Amino acid sequence: MYKFDPNQSADESFRAVARSQLDEALNGLDSDDTNGRSVVHEARRRCKKLRGLLRLVRPGFAGFARENAAIRDAAALLSHLRDAEVLQHTVTDLAAWRPGPALERIAERLGAEHDAQQAQRLGEFRLHLAAVRERLPEWTLKRSGHDAAIPGLRETYRKARRLMRRAHRTHHPVDFHEWRKASKNHGFHLDLLKKVAPDMLADDLRVVEQLSMQLGLHHDLAVLSDAIGRNPERFGDGGDVDVLRETVAARTGEIEAEAFRLGRQVFAERPRAVAERFSSYWRSAA
Repeated sequence: MYKFDPNQSADESFRAVARSQLDEALNGLDSDDTNGRSVVHEARRRCKKLRGLLRLVRPGFAGFARENAAIRDAAALLSHLRDAEVLQHTVTDLAAWRPGPALERIAERLGAEHDAQQAQRLGEFRLHLAAVRERLPEWTLKRSGHDAAIPGLRETYRKARRLMRRAHRTHHPVDFHEWRKASKNHGFHLDLLKKVAPDMLADDLRVVEQLSMQLGLHHDLAVLSDAIGRNPERFGDGGDVDVLRETVAARTGEIEAEAFRLGRQVFAERPRAVAERFSSYWRSAA
């Protein structure tokens, strides 16, 4: 369950959503989910959704700093494991986009790597997140109704819009990554608020999801490019690595063009107009 109910108190909706995500994260540590996502991927995805929830209510949640840091630190325990998965999947996707023996050899090479620390890291992650779950009954908001959610929506939207302009100006991987995080949080907020206007928000959610996918691919390529720069021998001989670098550059350019096209749709409105629109949705649904 990942939605605010305008007919329920903000406190109740907030805790109910948080409880569902924490329980899903903890219960999913024993096996891959039904969609084939790995344990590590799913655990980190739940943490991102939790932090998106916290950002939505941040102006009225006194415990934001503590709980956001706790969930961030729990997810960080799995970052090395997730990066290893990303490298393999990204090279496999590149081999499908531009087939060739060099990329196929690199994908096989990465697939043979194994991180023996997974069980230990997952155990540490469980302990960190369980501590957050124990504090959940104490979480309360200082604001009610749409005042609990709309200011957070507006601020995240404004930030994502600003970061898109920066990424367009610099084309730097770090700026794309920051835009990606803010855009993803905006998508979480649309998802959380979709019950206030489900028919009207369906198209918005679809485009935001497409943008999130493109920016996610961009980040995966940036992680791969960084790994190549730090340890090219990991990916094979010089000829194979040259092919990999050229393919990464070509694919990155294509993805950036598509991301900006989608971004112009998602962030066309001014932040104040978005806040007013969602306040109107909430009042009509309540």
